[in-house]
This record gives sequence, structure tokens and C-alpha cells, in this order.
Amino acid sequence: MKKTLERANTKNVTTLCGLILLDRDGTLNTMVIDPEHGTIDSPLHVSQVKLYPWVPQALSILSSKNYGLSIVTNQPAAAKGKTTRNNLNEVHNKVVELAEVSGIRILSSHICFHRSEDGCACRKPRNGLLKAAFEQNPKYDPALSWMIGDGITDIQAGQSLGIKTAFIGSKKWDAQRIFSDEGIQPNLWVENLLEFAETIQL
Repeated sequence: MKKTLERANTKNVTTLCGLILLDRDGTLNTMVIDPEHGTIDSPLHVSQVKLYPWVPQALSILSSKNYGLSIVTNQPAAAKGKTTRNNLNEVHNKVVELAEVSGIRILSSHICFHRSEDGCACRKPRNGLLKAAFEQNPKYDPALSWMIGDGITDIQAGQSLGIKTAFIGSKKWDAQRIFSDEGIQPNLWVENLLEFAETIQL
């Protein structure tokens, strides 16, 4: 595992706790079915946005433990011609609005709009989005921070930055095999965000 980011040492900046870096689709909100291809996809319109019912409670628990909350998400649909950038921004704003319904605050959002073939530094499994989140929220300690998501790229991005990782999903044999084949393992494996929030300790 690569060296963890140095702890923030900016004058007059107080370290609270860790930063929880949240993947979005499949972690906060449900996925949708692409009617044209019959495949599972991210929501492309505001009308398709639906949070998992346990998310507000999970975020409240994390906030009560003094964790900061930030979203890091790949959203290449506009670049692929599936929708417009404006639609993607509206979708994301709606996700944040619903996530904050319990009174918690999403500190920042970091979105990569590129396709994998664009070779950008921000698209997970690269860690550009994660670095941007720490740069914008320097008072949170990387050593206490987590990257959580439902994709192997989330785990790869977190581990490349040296922070702890949690994978959301059923511990099926094929999922475990994929992680084994890639030579990585998350620090924690949970069914959903609420289980993660209730499991981790300060």
C-alpha cells in the first residue's frame, strides 16, 4: 500500500476526524435500468433519482461520529452521448439534496465526467477525485479516512492513496474471486452504508 497522505498541518486548522469519501451510484442512490439496452446504469434524469431508504440514517450516524462527508463519483454518461452535462448536474444536485434531508452536510462533491479511454487523472481507479476532496477539506485526517463504494475501482482508488476502504455488496464467491484476482482486499465488506456506519469506530 502506498504511503498515506500527510496529515494536515496548516496553521489554525484543527483535525476533527476522518473524511468519508462516498461513491454515489449504488452507494447512496439506486441504479436504474437502461430501457434501450436492458443494462443497469446510473440515473440520467432527476425523475430517476431515488436514495436507498437507509442512507439518511447512515449519514447522520457518520456525522455524529465527527466524520466529514464527501462524494467522489465517475459520471461519463454525457461524454458517451447518453445525456447532457446539465442533466448530470441536476441529477447530482438532487442526490445531494436528498442525502442532506436529515440535516447533515455533504462538504464537497468531486465528479469525473470523462470516459475511461480519455486517460484523465481524476477517473477512478485513479485517485485524482480523492486528492481533490482532501485538498478542499484539509482539516480531516487521511489516516482516519475511508473510501466506500460498490465497485472495485473505488477500492483501488482508496488503496492507491493509502486510506482505508469499504466495499458495499454481497460477499458472493464471484465478487471475492475478482478481488483475489486483482490482488486487493477492502478493509471492510458490508451489505450497505448503514452497516458501515454502525460498524466503524472512532
